[in-house]
Amino acid sequence: MTKIKCKKCMAVFEQGMGAVLAPHIGPLHYVKCPACGKRSWLNIYSSVKEPITWPPEKQTKPAPTPELTDEELEQKRIEESKYEKSI
Repeated sequence: MTKIKCKKCMAVFEQGMGAVLAPHIGPLHYVKCPACGKRSWLNIYSSVKEPITWPPEKQTKPAPTPELTDEELEQKRIEESKYEKSI
C-alpha cells in the first residue's frame, strides 16, 4: 500500500497494486483519486507524511439515552436538588 496525495483536491489516500499497474511514465502514474474522482499524474513513489484523509471516518451517531422510569426520574431530581444553592 502506498500513500498518495491528490493534486486537485489534496486528499491523502492509500493505493494498492492498481497504481503500479496504471499507465505511467517513470515514477508518475495516471491514477484516479477516490475522493474527487479525477485522474491525474501522481508520483506513487513519493513519501507522503500526512495522515490519510480518504475515506472519511464514518460519523457515528451517539447512543440513544435509555428512557428512565418515573421512579428513576424522581431519584435523579432529588440527587440534583441536593446541590442546588438555597437563598
